[in-house]
Amino acid sequence: MNKVWLLLVLAITPLVQAAEDVAIDRIAAVVNDDSVLMSEAQQRMNARQLSLRQAVDELVLEHLQLQQAKDKGIPEGDPQTVITALRAQMLKNSVKVSDQEVAELIASQSDTVTKGESYHLQHILLATPAGVSADQANQTRERAEQVRHRLLAGEDFAQLAKTTSDSHAAKQGGDLGWQAAANLPASFIRALALLKTGDISEVIRDDSGFHLLKLLEREGGKRKMTENIRTRHILVSTTTRDETLAKQKIDDLYQQAMQGGSFAQLAKAHSDDPGSAAKGGDLGWVTPGKTVPEFEQVMAQTPPNTLSQPFKTSFGWHILQVLARQPVDQTVDSLRDKAGDFLAERKAEEQYQAWLQGLRSKAFIEYRIPSDNNLQLH
Repeated sequence: MNKVWLLLVLAITPLVQAAEDVAIDRIAAVVNDDSVLMSEAQQRMNARQLSLRQAVDELVLEHLQLQQAKDKGIPEGDPQTVITALRAQMLKNSVKVSDQEVAELIASQSDTVTKGESYHLQHILLATPAGVSADQANQTRERAEQVRHRLLAGEDFAQLAKTTSDSHAAKQGGDLGWQAAANLPASFIRALALLKTGDISEVIRDDSGFHLLKLLEREGGKRKMTENIRTRHILVSTTTRDETLAKQKIDDLYQQAMQGGSFAQLAKAHSDDPGSAAKGGDLGWVTPGKTVPEFEQVMAQTPPNTLSQPFKTSFGWHILQVLARQPVDQTVDSLRDKAGDFLAERKAEEQYQAWLQGLRSKAFIEYRIPSDNNLQLH
């Protein structure tokens, strides 16, 4: 008898399992001419610890995007790769971030950016009395903008401070001396976060009136410093001539330059870099990371007004001369890049989500799952 029951159980078990599989593989949702299966929902629930409704919602959006990708000619493949390609295509050239948006984001974080810093400042104030009318305030702003334009055109800040400023420091040419960030108004800090040494601020408005700042020096904090290098070079290409001949030519040019030959004339006559050859080999100010590693290494190790030994890169054989070095505060540029990237990504996500909502609203979607959104299939 026991053997009979065992055989019966063994016979029934596959049928029960098959029935469960059929149940699991029923349709969870219809998406236009496609469908989301219960088996897909089961896998998504297990993988991401979601409820049934959440899993089906995710899959509905995924199916909609894959349908759109197919319509737009995007090759089939891994779903996430296809969706990424669709997103890139839909957002191409559509995300714009203005300089003002970048400045406002950095300004909102200015306390963190300027923490621990001190500044040597010049200052011009065009004061507005308490209770000033809107028209009077606008006239004062216009005067401040005119002063700023004069400063940007090259007029002396100290002289303009003496003749136009209402600040107590006007007699000293607007020189405020060294000021710690912690002791300055928030409006000044927001402007200083984006200023490089020597820059003139935008017009700053507060209860006192309209201000202009010139950043003379900065100390402290955690600034990202680098060094730009003014350099020129001569290139003998190995793509257009034999390696041995190229090495012989660069050695000959090196000897001529070491013996007093004009570097500029040698570059104009012999360099295979047409862009710089016309300028006597001058590459201008070179920022670290903008050249191939071999070139950058030699450039970094060569003292000013010194000629390097011949060296090779993927372009051929070079000699270079460093003309000058200049420390550069890259903090502002780095902040602008990071803020711009952050805003662009946020805008892109917002635009894409809005597009998805529109796509979903126009689609035919029918849910065939139980009303209990938290129902588990296991």
